[in-house]
Order: sequence, then C-alpha cells, then structure tokens
Amino acid sequence: MPLLPKLTPLQSRFAASLAASVFLLLVYLSLTKPHFAYALELDSRIPSEDHNHYFIFDEDPLDISNGPIDIEQVERIAARAEAGTSALANNDAQKSNINIGETQNWVFPSEAVNGSHGATGVGLPSEKLEERDVDIEVAELRKRAGNTVYISLNTCLQPSSNTTNTTSNAAIPPQLTLYISLSDSNQTPGPGSDSSTQQTITVDGGYALFKGTADGDVYIGISAPNTTAFEGIWNYEVAASIDAPFHGLHQNSSNLYFVDGDNHAALLITNDTTEADSNSTVYQEWMNLSPPWGVFAANQNDTAILGVKNSFCGLRTYAQIAANIDGFTNQNVAKMTNRGLGGKPKEQFYITGLNASSNYWGMLAMVGNSTAHGNGVVGGGGTVWDVIDFQTKSEDNCALMYNLSFCSEVAYAVPTNPDKYPPTTGLPDLAGLYDSHAAQMYQYFNYSLQQIPCNTTSSSQYSLARNCDDCARAYKQWLCAVTIPRCEDYSNTSPYLMPRNLGQPFANGSTISASEFGVTQQLLNSVATNSSRNPIIDETIQPGPYKEVLPCQDLCWDLIQSCPAALGFACPLPGAGLEDSYGIRSNNSGLITCSYLGAAYYLSGAVSISILGVRTMVLLISVAVLMNLL
Repeated sequence: MPLLPKLTPLQSRFAASLAASVFLLLVYLSLTKPHFAYALELDSRIPSEDHNHYFIFDEDPLDISNGPIDIEQVERIAARAEAGTSALANNDAQKSNINIGETQNWVFPSEAVNGSHGATGVGLPSEKLEERDVDIEVAELRKRAGNTVYISLNTCLQPSSNTTNTTSNAAIPPQLTLYISLSDSNQTPGPGSDSSTQQTITVDGGYALFKGTADGDVYIGISAPNTTAFEGIWNYEVAASIDAPFHGLHQNSSNLYFVDGDNHAALLITNDTTEADSNSTVYQEWMNLSPPWGVFAANQNDTAILGVKNSFCGLRTYAQIAANIDGFTNQNVAKMTNRGLGGKPKEQFYITGLNASSNYWGMLAMVGNSTAHGNGVVGGGGTVWDVIDFQTKSEDNCALMYNLSFCSEVAYAVPTNPDKYPPTTGLPDLAGLYDSHAAQMYQYFNYSLQQIPCNTTSSSQYSLARNCDDCARAYKQWLCAVTIPRCEDYSNTSPYLMPRNLGQPFANGSTISASEFGVTQQLLNSVATNSSRNPIIDETIQPGPYKEVLPCQDLCWDLIQSCPAALGFACPLPGAGLEDSYGIRSNNSGLITCSYLGAAYYLSGAVSISILGVRTMVLLISVAVLMNLL
C-alpha cells in the first residue's frame, strides 16, 4: 500500500483551505441557478427598444409561435406570481382598462426592486440633484436593508354618470382602490384578500401613491367599485419605481395664481421660481428657459372632472382648455416673465376661449419631470398641482391687457369699447393708446425732475432717505396705476369699487336709469362717478359705465415721500376726495380691494403685499391736483 506524501504544516493548511473552498462552491451551485441572457417576446404595450421588462403570461409558455421564449425565465417569475398577474419594470408605466367591479393584479419583481436606479436628468435651474453613492459597501448595505419603492396610479378614463345634472357631486364617478402586499402569502391583493397582509389606498381625484421599503416582490391589486349610477370603464396607468414617484402630485400647493380676466380670457402666473438676484446665473437661466409648466382649465359646470383632478393623464383626457401641454390643438400662451411682486422669474399663462360669467378650475401641471417624459424616465408620468378657482367677467367693456412697453407692470383688465377695439383684433391698438399716453405724461415729469439737483453732495440733497431714482420709480408706479385704471363689471356689487361714467351710454346704446339700477341722481351728476380719471377714456375709448378698482393710497403717499417738495405733489385729504380717488389694501391677501402693479388674486399670506416698502405713513395735509389724476 503506497504511503501518502508527508505534507509540511504550510502545505497542510493550504490543502484544508482548498478543500473547504471546493465544498462551499458545490453547496452554492446546488442552491442557486446561474442567470443567463434570455430572449422573451414582449407584450405589445412595451416599447420594442426597452427590454427591461417582465411579463407573466396566461398562455402556454411552450408556445413559440411568436418567437423564442426563455423557459427558465418564465418559470422563475411564474413560480412567484399567480396566472393573470402582469409585472412592472422600474419607471415603466402600463395602462389597462378595468370594468365595474373588476380587480386586476400586478407585481413589481424583486429583480427590479433590487435593480439599477434610473436617471433623473438635469432638472430645472437652481435644483440640486441628489448624487447617488455607488460605493460597493454602501450599495450592499442598502440592498440588505431594502429599497424604497413607489407605486403610483393615475386614472386616465372614467365611467360616465347616468344623471343629467352635470353640476352636482353625483356626476363625479367613484374612485378606484389600490392594494399593496409585501407578503408572498398574498400575491393577489384586493377586496377579497386577507386585510392583515395588505395595505389599502383609496384613489383620490384619480391619483394614488404607495411608498414603502421592500427587498422582495411587491404585489399590487387595483379594484374598480361596483356601481349602478355610472356606466363604462376606467382606464388607469400604474407604475413602480425605486427612484421617485413616476406620477407626481402637490396636493397642498397650487403654485398658480389668478391675476385678472375679462369676459373671454384670464391671466395666470406661477410663484417666483428663484430668489436669486437679477444679475445671477440662476436668474438668467430661468428667464431664458423654455416654459417648464403647463396649465389645465375646465368650466365648473361639469363636476365630473373632479374625479381626475389629481391625475395628469386624466386631465389631459377631460380638461377643456390647456396651455403648454402636448396634444391640445388650440394651445394658449405660456412664457417666462419677471413682472409682478419682487421682479423675480415666474411663468405666466394667457388663457382664452373662456365663457362669460363663468367659474373655472385651473390646475398647474408639468409634462414629465421637466427634462424628459414617458417610460424609462424618473418622474416621467407628469405632475399636477392643487386646484384653484377663477372667474370671468360678465360684461364686454373690460379687456385684459398685459406686456405693455412702458407700463410693463400693468397686467389687468382696463376699460374698453368692444366696437372700437374688438377682443380678437383690437387689443394691440387699445394697449398702445393707454401705454403711449402714460409714456407722454412721464416725459413731462422727467423734464421737471431734470431741474432738481440730483447728483450733488449729501448735504445739498433734498432728502437723506430718498433720491431722484426713488422719485422716478414712485412716479412711474403711481402714473401707470392712475392713467390705466383697473376695470370691473358695472354689475359687480363689491363695496370697494367706484362707479365710473354712469351718465354715458353702454356700447350697445343703452343707458343707466336711476330707478332701474338703484343709482341716485347725485351719482349720475357727480364728476367722480360720471367720468373717468383719465380724459382719454371718455373722449377716445368711450367704454360706457364701468366700475374701477381704485389705486392704493400708499402709491400716492410713496410718491410724495420720494419726490422733492419743489415738484408740488400732494394727496387728497380724507373726506375731501381721498376716498373717491384711492382705495385701501385688504388684510385678506386673496382679495384685491385696491389696484397696485403686480397685484394677483389668491396670493399666499406669506407674500408681502407692501411692494413699495411702505407700511406706515403719515398723510400729509395738503391737496393738489396734478393733471386731474390725483
């Protein structure tokens, strides 16, 4: 019998280590299967260029009539999910029709849960994107702890109501329900499954979101309610992501404000996009940016749209009006502007095609994530903000005007005559008339200001707190506000409005009678109520009776505080013309009770309305009339 060779201590340790390694390798191979590339016929809903998808087939996996199928791949996924369950890939939304009372199931497989993250894109200016840590040790720790998973749903189509009253809440279709299970014991979550192994999320306004941590398969159920009050189907879009919600919703923020409107159009703006100074790179990037947001609008006489008010694809289906949203034939105007409070970049929307005397809903939206949209994009399903209300005027002698050359901060309705200045063609001429008149009045003032020694020593200046630049700014603000009055319907009964032109005929030739409108003869004969503060309105435009949102008192006070006494500016006294010429700002930030440049309805209470830095001023006891405007 041959003798085994005698090993040195070092050789003995090596042999033992080698044997242990071989044993562990055999154990590993016996417990796992190697993963090879596969060829799988993709469902027709999945783009052919994107193969990062999984799908569970109801048909026989051995059927290769449509091409080669990787049997191992089908068996591996089907072993964990029941038949009829479709699988989702990361950031890849899928659409499906669902009938009344039906439940459908999906799965977000563990391969995708623990797979690669998607790309977010460059984003908007001043946004700092999170840099992902690709360190191997950190990735392994995250893998063991599980990934954050987002399951989002948008309702794109909803059944129609059997009721004929479209303005009641009964016309709003019931919502779908989203069920989530992280347990392999409940692979088909839904209304009939064990409630202890699933989470139930009611869809709200066509939107639902689940956020949780998972390291295995995530099972999804979507159920449609039983109802006899509606007929038809729902169509929904469901998506899963380990990066961020594919569909976005800002439910507690509208980020949209109603500036003003007339009887067929409205002007809306977003909040400031940055607080950066005008000479900064970020500021310039925002101003040069292609408008990133869009707007949906719908008449409030059809309440059914509230069933999808939080869903991007639902609003795209049901909204009657849109701006800067792909797929709409009649696009409205959207552009970046720095007009308004603070002079910061914001986006504005000029919405036309509205009905007179109507209430509308407006919803700010973003297509995709501002960089890209669609499947394969983080946040590619679009985002919707909260709803705002806005109204159109009833009468046709107020016209919405903005983007003037000289009075560039003017953005509201002004007195007009629809016969002389038709809404579709005459607004540029109307704007030019108002703007050129204000510019001419400013030039006369500028001649007077040039007589003041502005560039002199501090001891010789007219004020240590203000200078000639402050005077010029204050005068322009005041001048534009008083020569271009803010117009409201004559039928508007708000107490802060001042009737104008009561003795003049309307554009259709009718006139106001004291008995019909409850107007006293004194108002018909009074200069303040029987004329406009700007002579060209009565002489050239001839709008007929209207009501004016009076300029704010602090505009006048700021003027006399900012300019030298030599110019002779003064404000009317209380009880002696002040109330007929100027209004008072309201403590309610959602109500414009006096006119100032940059004013907008529904501004947040956090936004300062004191654009001139004037909060407490002493009313100077002096009276002057300047160009019949004070």
